[in-house]
Amino acid sequence: MIEFNIDKEQKQGLILVFILTVGIGSFYFLNSRPSMQPALVPGLSQDMVQEKISESPVDLIINVAGKVNNPGVYQLPQGSRVIDAIKAAGNQRNGVDISDINLARILVDGEQILVGSPKPSSGKIAPKKITIDNPLDINRATITQLDTLPGIGPVTAQRIIDYRTKVGRINSVDELKKISGLGGAKFEEIKSLLRVL
Repeated sequence: MIEFNIDKEQKQGLILVFILTVGIGSFYFLNSRPSMQPALVPGLSQDMVQEKISESPVDLIINVAGKVNNPGVYQLPQGSRVIDAIKAAGNQRNGVDISDINLARILVDGEQILVGSPKPSSGKIAPKKITIDNPLDINRATITQLDTLPGIGPVTAQRIIDYRTKVGRINSVDELKKISGLGGAKFEEIKSLLRVL
């Protein structure tokens, strides 16, 4: 067995060299790891990337129509509710009943809020014909009502009902384009006869 005669000063020197070696190695290891910054597209500065990241679409564009004081298109913050849209349009006119509208529902970009629409009849009086002035609410329509729309037969009407059941609620008329058989000219023909409440 080989014995090393190391005095106290040499021992302290070796410990100091070991500590320095570990410290320098750790410093280089930690500084050689890749940074978590977003990759830059050629022609964009870091400031431009940060600006784009901070810019997010926070506004909704909502059309408030019907019996309100100032009907029109309004820009509302994300998370706004139907009541906020009606207030933005100057509230409903005097005497207009809005109890059939879900005022607490969260708005979806691009939708229309129709205030003061005719209520469905509860008696045996024949329902009013579906027209531009009396559009059909997609979320309340029956298969029979949908079947009366131009170019919509019982098969397509059932597809609309099935889609509505699947998603829970249709948020805009344009959503109907996702349904097979409702694209192009057929959709253009019926879209003015429909609405979403």
